[in-house]
Amino acid sequence: MKLRNLEACLGQDFQDLVWLAERVGSIGRAHLFLRELQPSILKRILNVLLDYPKGYPVPYILREIPFYGRCFYVDERVLIPRSETETLIDLVLKYHPNPRRMVDVGTGSGVLGITLKILFPTSEVILTDISKEALEVAKINAQRFNVEVLLVRTDLLSGLGGRYDLIVSNPPYIARSELGKYDRRILFEPRKALIGGEMGYEITLKLIREALGMLKDDGVLIFESDPHHFQTLSEIAKNVEFSGRFVIVRP
Repeated sequence: MKLRNLEACLGQDFQDLVWLAERVGSIGRAHLFLRELQPSILKRILNVLLDYPKGYPVPYILREIPFYGRCFYVDERVLIPRSETETLIDLVLKYHPNPRRMVDVGTGSGVLGITLKILFPTSEVILTDISKEALEVAKINAQRFNVEVLLVRTDLLSGLGGRYDLIVSNPPYIARSELGKYDRRILFEPRKALIGGEMGYEITLKLIREALGMLKDDGVLIFESDPHHFQTLSEIAKNVEFSGRFVIVRP
């Protein structure tokens, strides 16, 4: 049996299954895509998954997730970082390759802010989240990579002073009525890290308004969103660009 055939049977995200198979089987990714799974490897995968509800996220089981070439700690207190969110780091390198002061808003596990701190070690990096539990996970990852970041418990940018070169975020942007329709993993993740309001974009609108008053003249806000919200988001900011699922805003 090939790994792809397990995806529908187990209700798992395929990339999560690849990550699990790599971990329990100690075999390369190319092998997983091209060849049949050995019965012993298949048994190990099933032994891990069958102790949990169908579709239970593999990163929560393993307590780890790869992100931008590094392995971060995650658990049920935070949203699971998706591979597509790595694109935000690439956009930072394109739109502001030398940020001195930056904020990762709604940091969750801290993957964005900590990755940026690793890439720009002399920069000041602030990680904010309204969740005390999420900041505990971000602290674990900051210690894991031995980086010095400031953890602030607050709602978006509330209470922060000064002006910033860069503000990044993967804010909640799912409409309440849409929760769980497209990704089963969402059913096991913290609701407050997912739901952006009744329409899905309310928190993001607030983020844009706050960020525009805190960016330097050459600063940039980069965040992830639902492309269906782009028209609404662009109505409150003049200098807006779109790239896939990402929005780039300048003051």
